[in-house]
Amino acid sequence: MMRFKSICCAMLLLLFASLTTGCWNRIELNEVAITSATGIDWDGNSWIVSYQVVIPAAISSVMGGSGGSGPKSPIIVYSTKGKTIRDAIMHSYSESPRKLFFAHNRVVVIGEKALQHGVNELIDVYFRNSSTRETVSVLATPGTARRILEQFMQLQAISGAGMKEIILSEMKNTSILPNIPVYQLAMEVTGDAKSAVVPEIFVSGTEDTSSLDSFGNTSIPSKLKLGRLAVMKDDKMIGWMSRKESLGASYLRDSVKQSYVVVPCEDDKGKKGYDTIQVLKSSTKVIPKLKNNKLSFTAEVDVTGSLLESTCAQDLYKPGVIQSLEQGGMAQVNALLQEAWKKGQQLNTDVFGAAEKTHRKYPKQWKVWGKNWDEVFKQAPLEAKIKFRMARMGLSNKSFDYLTDKKEK
Repeated sequence: MMRFKSICCAMLLLLFASLTTGCWNRIELNEVAITSATGIDWDGNSWIVSYQVVIPAAISSVMGGSGGSGPKSPIIVYSTKGKTIRDAIMHSYSESPRKLFFAHNRVVVIGEKALQHGVNELIDVYFRNSSTRETVSVLATPGTARRILEQFMQLQAISGAGMKEIILSEMKNTSILPNIPVYQLAMEVTGDAKSAVVPEIFVSGTEDTSSLDSFGNTSIPSKLKLGRLAVMKDDKMIGWMSRKESLGASYLRDSVKQSYVVVPCEDDKGKKGYDTIQVLKSSTKVIPKLKNNKLSFTAEVDVTGSLLESTCAQDLYKPGVIQSLEQGGMAQVNALLQEAWKKGQQLNTDVFGAAEKTHRKYPKQWKVWGKNWDEVFKQAPLEAKIKFRMARMGLSNKSFDYLTDKKEK
């Protein structure tokens, strides 16, 4: 009986082994080139695709690791050209000993000329191929995308990963610029307003940091930096929003996670200064309204803040001072909203989601408005209703200037 059971178990194991699939399509690590960032440029006739490829063996020596030969570049950048984006990518097989692996690609940087030409083909590539991910962050640059990929970064060996971390950090801590993945860009350019935004990245400084020699000093001559907001209409770029206008757009898009405002203040002696208020949380509702057959919008914004710094000699727990801070915060947020709304109307571009909200609330009227939404949006005023509440005033109920003035007396 024991022998019979053993034979049965062996047969079952053989049966299960025959049913399991092996790694018939496996790809070894030494057969692929891991791409951390991609650049897209347009030269007027052809697409130029640039790749930032990781060199794993060199990463440990970037900042002067072990080895007598000194630090080596952890990345290599090269470009290919083609009539289409996929055509350019296929040309990489003629000059790379390894197959490009895009699953770990963190960002795609698009040059200004490519943005002006249109990004529909790029979006099509990302949604048509399983090797690329729609969660890749999209960045715009006023120059060429390749130059951005060639730059090294402080505190980050692989700049492709560093660019992704920068935009996530900015979105989390200041909310001036949003993180726009490829799928979100696709949703916005195909939405009711057919408008979208893309954050800008550029080289700030006197020269490039494309050589590791730049890191031999305590300061580097230039760095990658986030800047303005590229505004898209359909799939083409039509202009820029300043950082101040971008923050106002973030409020209207209800994407402010944490930010700050600087409010003017004045003490009892007439001395002027500034109070810096951290925005702990914020929520916005943009509501379309129809009155006398005219469309308007109301932005209901609820903000909670905490005082970070005060340069005015004032007792911060006096009701009048707290009320003044809240009113100042309301005025600053209102100015941001109005500037962003005005800029959107100047560019004839609704990047605030107003079209979708109007479509849902007034589906019958949308049949007419949707045919000429740019003109309808351009004539629609915005009213802001802001609630600004100070939740905390910090550890001290008096500013340092206030305590100094009292001691002098």
